[in-house]
Amino acid sequence: MIAALALFVLGLLAMVAEGAAASFLPAAFCPDFALLLVIAMALDLGGGSALLASAALGYAADVLSGAPLGQHALLHVLAFGATSAANRSLELRTPLAQATLAGVLTLLNGLLLSLIASLLGAALVVDLRFALQLILQAALSCVLAPLVCALVEAVASRTREEEAPRRSVPLPSGRRPI
Repeated sequence: MIAALALFVLGLLAMVAEGAAASFLPAAFCPDFALLLVIAMALDLGGGSALLASAALGYAADVLSGAPLGQHALLHVLAFGATSAANRSLELRTPLAQATLAGVLTLLNGLLLSLIASLLGAALVVDLRFALQLILQAALSCVLAPLVCALVEAVASRTREEEAPRRSVPLPSGRRPI
């Protein structure tokens, strides 16, 4: 729980930094750090607290970007589920596998964001400029995914050490052991 909370705060800071960088960098050179954190949390942490942190990161992305509420949250939950399902059947601990998964999920995330926006009334724009931007973002995600996964693993191992171990408490029953 502490690891998921720490990674949520890290994700919020990454989204604010990403928003600041988007003011002077082209959109193709601004990777989706929140999506990379969701992928890394699904690979390393798993469980309900990481899923909740992923959904909260998506909701925060909706609030910060001005998108319809729930759009990024839904896609982050879907990315978490896809990563967890792929991790059960494949070994995704290698950097090459993490980079491939991040690239594919970045492409799918961009396409699904465009599709959801078109379903909500915006024009569906899938042209050469959009495709090149999405491919560059996916390539950048491929490069950064192993680094983000290593960061998540370091944060998770650091916070796991600080958690108090759970011990069983013997309750007197009045009987002698057999």
